[in-house]
Amino acid sequence: MREVNGTMIDTSIINNAVQKKNSIIGKVEDLISEEDEIILEDLAPDGGWGWMIALAMILIMFTTIGPISSFTIIFGDFLEDSGQAGFASSLSNSVFMVTYSIASLLTNTLLKRYSTRPVGIVGALFFALPNIIIAFVRNIYEMAFISFIQGFGLGLSFTVTNTVFNSYFVKKRAKVMYASQVIIGLGGIIFPTLCEKMLPIYGFRGTAAIIGALSLHSIVGMIMMHPVEWHAKKLEDVRAEKAREKGQNISQELALLNRRSSIDMVHLSFKTKWNSLCSFKEGRSSEMPLLIETVKASAQRVASVPAIESHGKAKSGSIWENLSRRTSAISAPNLVNLANCTTCILNDIQLFHLEKKYSERQADKENRKKEKKQNKEIIEKKEKQNKEVQEKEEKQDKEIQEKEEAQDIEKEQKMTGYKTILRELVDTSLVKNFYFINLCFGVNFVCSSDFGFSFLLPLIMTDAGYPKTYATLSVTVSGIAELASKILLSVFTLIINIKSKYIFFAATILMGFARMGFLLCEHTLKGALITIALIGAVRSWLLVPQHLVIIEDLNIEKFASAYGINSVISSLVTIIFGAIVGIIKDRTDFRKWRKQRAQKGSNMDHQWE
Repeated sequence: MREVNGTMIDTSIINNAVQKKNSIIGKVEDLISEEDEIILEDLAPDGGWGWMIALAMILIMFTTIGPISSFTIIFGDFLEDSGQAGFASSLSNSVFMVTYSIASLLTNTLLKRYSTRPVGIVGALFFALPNIIIAFVRNIYEMAFISFIQGFGLGLSFTVTNTVFNSYFVKKRAKVMYASQVIIGLGGIIFPTLCEKMLPIYGFRGTAAIIGALSLHSIVGMIMMHPVEWHAKKLEDVRAEKAREKGQNISQELALLNRRSSIDMVHLSFKTKWNSLCSFKEGRSSEMPLLIETVKASAQRVASVPAIESHGKAKSGSIWENLSRRTSAISAPNLVNLANCTTCILNDIQLFHLEKKYSERQADKENRKKEKKQNKEIIEKKEKQNKEVQEKEEKQDKEIQEKEEAQDIEKEQKMTGYKTILRELVDTSLVKNFYFINLCFGVNFVCSSDFGFSFLLPLIMTDAGYPKTYATLSVTVSGIAELASKILLSVFTLIINIKSKYIFFAATILMGFARMGFLLCEHTLKGALITIALIGAVRSWLLVPQHLVIIEDLNIEKFASAYGINSVISSLVTIIFGAIVGIIKDRTDFRKWRKQRAQKGSNMDHQWE
């Protein structure tokens, strides 16, 4: 509280008001002083030629991903006749994923040296041409070799497609991706029914050749993949938009400042008036006691002055009387003799003490000299010994350092070579990012299990005793449910803005329940088809956000490297667990074959009897 012009003012209220004003003024100054940093995300078109990029992505993925679901329909009999259907599928998938991951890593370095279109066209050729040649395979090893080449082409084309699409769209990325996946999902419906109708007419080889010829349309899609620099926003337009946003923010902060200042002034005036009234009442009540106390204190001081003077005079008189009495008792000659004796005694005592000090000092000097000599000799010996030891150690250290330097130079040369290769292939900051690596492993575990289930679904249906038409029907039902779910997902994302990782997490939990339902209901056709439809519906909520989950929190410059690292992790997961799944399938099929053979043998014995 302070008094200003007769009024009491609460300083804490004023300080709070000043601090609020200073904070708002600081924000305004920061907004004004901020430089307009323009990044690649700001230059993304979010439309324009981006719609053609979305169309090209639909064309590429429709003609590459679509036929994958019908692979077992075309080559199912061929794989069963080989007697190693599980081994063949796991082998081809493993080889495919190895080259897919290698190509995805190489895409990062290729895009630094070449444009997106030539890299994408090469990838489309590597995928489409072997897709036609696979119609002429004679055994599972030739199929694995063709899968080896196809994986390399698909790794290049998919990485280029996803990188270009995500660089064209930033704000509308999720919405456009989900809408385009609806059209891509039609491939899961069209290709199985198309293959079922073509197989009786052209056979599995003719059908495979026609499907492979359709994949040549991916080359047309790659020709449409223009680099984003050709259609990016102009710098002037981006800066103008940022200036408008900055002006709006500054005006909002200034409006808040004016509102707060007016409220603080009204509150402050009310407080000062109330404080001035309280201080006036307290002042009147405290005036009289203060006057009485000051008068009493001054009266006491006046009364004490003469008493002090009389006491001092009495004390000085008594001292002089005592001195005069004592000196009168002693005579003058006795006083002189006494003084002479005392001076002689004092002189003798001083001489004795001086002689003692002198002798002690000399003894100390001699002792110090001896100690110094001894210490010098000891120090000299130690220095000689230390010098000899140091010289030996220095020689040894020099030899060791020279050897270590030579080894370090060799290691550095090797490491620099490896580092340069790694830097060109992979962004090391992503490799060190535990969150990103953990995310890639989790996504690929889920997606590889889903891919294995969808790939083996026709074989599962035929092993359960259903005819081949029902196996094809199951794939068609799954595709229809997936398409309907994709439409629902695109509508959902248009209404609600939610991160792709949350959608993926919820779909993972639902997929676990749907597959458990399939295991329980696969013995009845209705139950199997209903659970397959549920699995297909949930699959779209897994596969569509998959590519967005990986790059959701990354910059455009790291997209290609992120997809490359993800593909490597995907290949590791697919190779290890795909091989395990294939071995389990073949062993369980072998046990079933032995049981059937034993039953046939027993039936023959009964007939002979």
